[in-house]
Amino acid sequence: MLLGAGIFYFLVHPFTMVLYWFEFSHTPFSFTLFQEVLKERFLASFSFDMQGMGGLLTLLGGLLGMASGLFWINLRRKNKLIGTQQRLLVRDIEALIQAGENEMVEFKSSIRYDYNRKTTNRELELVIAKTIVGFMNAKGGKLMLGVDDDGNILGLEKDFKTLKHKNRDGYEREIFRIIATLIGQEACFKNHVFFYYLEEKEVCVVDVETSTVPVFLKNGTDTTFFVRTGNATYPLTVKETVEYLELQKTN
Repeated sequence: MLLGAGIFYFLVHPFTMVLYWFEFSHTPFSFTLFQEVLKERFLASFSFDMQGMGGLLTLLGGLLGMASGLFWINLRRKNKLIGTQQRLLVRDIEALIQAGENEMVEFKSSIRYDYNRKTTNRELELVIAKTIVGFMNAKGGKLMLGVDDDGNILGLEKDFKTLKHKNRDGYEREIFRIIATLIGQEACFKNHVFFYYLEEKEVCVVDVETSTVPVFLKNGTDTTFFVRTGNATYPLTVKETVEYLELQKTN
């Protein structure tokens, strides 16, 4: 507040007086003339005759300073809260990884990079889509990318290198492209992508919501129903799918 009042009284006030002089004297503005007039009118702007305007500008500066101060205080509080929440989320993710895969948690090393072949393997996209379909047809779950089957943090660096846009945005777009292409555009709204740093490596978590309607994996002309059971995802036959859906209706 005091800083704002000081800036407006000692800086804005004199500059305003000079601009008023140009306005009322109808003198063409030039930077050189502005400097000369400022030298002449700088002290005059603090005279007794100018105290009214000076007081108003000081009050305005104080109010703006107070508003700015409150804004930055709230911003710092929000950033601190976000930082705390982020740390808690990371702790939760670490705990989920330590607990291992289960009915609602699945680890995948990558979406495109094949660690065995040491190259890009687009067939891995089917595995990702299959897992998401399984979660959506069951109770939902979390698909953790950049984590191997044993819970070791591999990170996303190798996956990033297989993308056109080698960053988080490119990775998120690729995930939603896989979902839209192999499951359906409407399924994108049931999946939420988050990124975290664990052990100085970046990992991605796809938070998958359960679906109120059956979801299928579409691979060319083939359409398959998958469901999550235990720590694995299984395909069901047509008969098993009908029985499963009937059972879900009664529960």
